[in-house]
Amino acid sequence: MKYFLDTNILIDNFLNRQPFNFNVRRFFKKADDDSWLLYVSDISFLNAHYVLKKEVSNKLATEIILDFVSLVEVTSITKEMLIAAGSTKFKDYEDSVQFQCAASIEGLDGIITRNKKDFKHSTIPIFSPEEVLEL
Repeated sequence: MKYFLDTNILIDNFLNRQPFNFNVRRFFKKADDDSWLLYVSDISFLNAHYVLKKEVSNKLATEIILDFVSLVEVTSITKEMLIAAGSTKFKDYEDSVQFQCAASIEGLDGIITRNKKDFKHSTIPIFSPEEVLEL
């Protein structure tokens, strides 16, 4: 299986946000057990770091990011993705950019997010962590 992770999944995991983290941790365990390929856009790490360093030190935020980055594939945002994201039906530009990153991954099985409504215009299946666990 190949899934693209929205930024909120990273932040929920890194900050142990309750009640969301319970299913996020279960999702990561299953992904590891079943050798799923997980993809994250490069901007998600920057956004997650920004949120993290407000809760913990800059140094610890960086360590958390560096530990996690080795577990996933990182997709780079391109100029073409930024342009394409500006002409979608997505309400939020950042979500549209995330979608463009996900759409660039061949054979992707879905996008994992806690905020499914943000991706209602996606042509890629959208799942919450708990929904993937039920498949």
